[in-house]
Amino acid sequence: MAKEKEPVLEFEKARKRVNDYFGCEGDFFIKPLLDFEWVVKEQEDFAFLSYWTEEGKKVDAVVVKKGGEPMVYRKKEYTMVVAIDCVKIGFVFRSNKSAAI
Repeated sequence: MAKEKEPVLEFEKARKRVNDYFGCEGDFFIKPLLDFEWVVKEQEDFAFLSYWTEEGKKVDAVVVKKGGEPMVYRKKEYTMVVAIDCVKIGFVFRSNKSAAI
């Protein structure tokens, strides 16, 4: 029975390590999109995340704000953007893949 619980425990530990790495709370899903091109743009009171799928399709999401600031966490070679795309998701990208629209 203990072995059946190990994948779930390992997932929870890994999730906690990612949140600790970025220094943020983990009240969202994490969606790694490490090799996708992406950009965050602010328009008036909103910030939007746009990223492009492997097929070149553009996907837009609304960036969540905390204390009036967009929840964008940069750490070494990674950036996590917390945005709403039906549900709140932490999108993790390689920082050097950022592109302008």
